[in-house]
Amino acid sequence: MNPLFSKSYSFLLWTNALAFLCWNIRTYLINWYILETTDSTFWVGFFSSLPAIVALFAAPYGGKLADIYSRKMILLIGRIAVFISFILMAIGIMMDFYVFICISISFIIYGIAGSIEIISLRSLILDIVGFKYLTIGNSVIEFVTSFLNTLGPISIAIIFSSFDNTIPFISLPIIGAISVLTATLLFFNFNESKDHEDEIKKNENRSVKEGIIYSYNNINIRLLLIIASTILFWAIPQPLIPRITKDALNSGTQIYALLISLGGFGAMLGLIILSLKPSIFRNSKFIAFSICVYSLSMMIFVLSNSILLSSILFVICGLSHAIWFTVIIILLQTLPDEVHKGRVMGLFFTVIQFYGLGFIVGGFLGDLIGVTWTIGISSIFLILINLIPLILSKEYRNLKS
Repeated sequence: MNPLFSKSYSFLLWTNALAFLCWNIRTYLINWYILETTDSTFWVGFFSSLPAIVALFAAPYGGKLADIYSRKMILLIGRIAVFISFILMAIGIMMDFYVFICISISFIIYGIAGSIEIISLRSLILDIVGFKYLTIGNSVIEFVTSFLNTLGPISIAIIFSSFDNTIPFISLPIIGAISVLTATLLFFNFNESKDHEDEIKKNENRSVKEGIIYSYNNINIRLLLIIASTILFWAIPQPLIPRITKDALNSGTQIYALLISLGGFGAMLGLIILSLKPSIFRNSKFIAFSICVYSLSMMIFVLSNSILLSSILFVICGLSHAIWFTVIIILLQTLPDEVHKGRVMGLFFTVIQFYGLGFIVGGFLGDLIGVTWTIGISSIFLILINLIPLILSKEYRNLKS
């Protein structure tokens, strides 16, 4: 039987998609709520960054846990903890009860639990579908995730448009509860292989440090992790998008939600293209090309005062960034040996937490030097750091999967 049609893959797909839908809706709601409450892009960036800052320290241990314990169990526990964090945040905001303390505690829990469970989730993709179906397995999961992220923010904006701006936060624990349900069904449906059980016994004494040394000694893994860390520069513009929507586009929360949704729609298109022609995209050259397209589109967006042009640019940004991100994940799933796979993915989900620092930097620079300069500088750095390894390393230049 094709593993893509198995119940285990379906449960994993929906667990992942609903988890990222929560992340996307949470980002949309919190960014706008903080901007309306404080009128500061710095505070938008600061609160958005909290989960990522915490995850910087938790994610390496998530990789170790994925190598030495049952991955489906870690995923389920993580989903439950994230669900609890959403309940805390929704209660604090809707009841106006120590709001910023509740948000902070919620985001700390989310950062720890989310960074640990996502590594097991990504490892389970390969466990369930195998190497043969890995590209299509990743692409389908990312496609469904992007589809929900396309509909999610704009649906929340429309459904709750006539309500107080705190009411939409109730959507997070509702979606989080459904995600817990699908993770529970996966836990009882999927039987982890005997090989993984044997690896668990072997890896009980394997350390995070050993995983770091292994990743450093493999030049392609090392460079992919460096390139993945440039998500910091992707994140810098994110807390500024509500400000651009409000000031340059002279629009409100519905247009902000529309732009986020169009980014998700673009990601869907990119993942369809990736799954149809994987041999074209699964290489280091296209990683660099796709992020250059993204960066140039973002630089044009910050200069635009047209909603139509901005919408088109967000589709392009979503398409190109989805290919960049997914190809890096696929390469990091296939390059390591089985013994180090979890810890390599743990390092990947550690370095991408730099987006939290990017939120803070973006919010601070947006207030200090302005939105246009901030996005222009971050886009240039994003291009350069992705191109330099391609130019300097022949081994990385020839990397493909």
